[in-house]
Amino acid sequence: MESADLVVVLVDVSDKWTRNQLRPQVLQCLTQFSQVPSILVMNKVDCLKQKSVLLELTAALTEGVVNGKKLKMRQALRSQPGTPCPSPAAKGPKTQSVGGPQRIGWPHFQEIFMLSALSQEDVKTLKARPGPWEFHSGVLTSQTPEEICANIIREKLLEHLPQEMPYSVQQRTVMWEEGPSGELVIEQKLLVPKESHVRILIGPKGHLISQIAQEVGRDLMDIFLCDVRLRLSVRLLK
Repeated sequence: MESADLVVVLVDVSDKWTRNQLRPQVLQCLTQFSQVPSILVMNKVDCLKQKSVLLELTAALTEGVVNGKKLKMRQALRSQPGTPCPSPAAKGPKTQSVGGPQRIGWPHFQEIFMLSALSQEDVKTLKARPGPWEFHSGVLTSQTPEEICANIIREKLLEHLPQEMPYSVQQRTVMWEEGPSGELVIEQKLLVPKESHVRILIGPKGHLISQIAQEVGRDLMDIFLCDVRLRLSVRLLK
């Protein structure tokens, strides 16, 4: 969200159980990153028999405000009485004012799009226009070599470790230097929260951690075009 150019909030207007308000998690993200421009996309309008429902939903999901202007629709807030107006307190990380009603919409959408992805109705109006390239065509990545190495190790952990275990592993690079023969010498510690995770990651007779180190080393040599000596150690997180 922090690095996004635009946030698109997609609402399925055919789902009468969820269409009347934005999810609290979505509202929290919008509030926390309110500096990022956002738009509201109302999809599956072809499923609505009464188009007037769109007006009521629009009023509720935007709190009656779009691009800083109040919506001009008769009885727009009829279906959502008591909808709170934007307040300074709403700019914090919380989506609910102290002592006030819970927020159900977002009054800072810049635009609203009503469309049907299935029938392609008005989809073209949503398509973004190509902008200028952020990087020169000769730039392969914006990541540092250290970030590339950490991400490849993370990739191998996701491939070889079961279930949620890879997500609990913390990585710390303790050595990154050029060896006597021009090779790249890297040492990284893998910190895990449980003794059982230490045993799993090391594997029988150290086979698994050795296999991960070998696979990462080969990938890094292909990327950096030099010899790489990688050492991975597993430690219990304290």
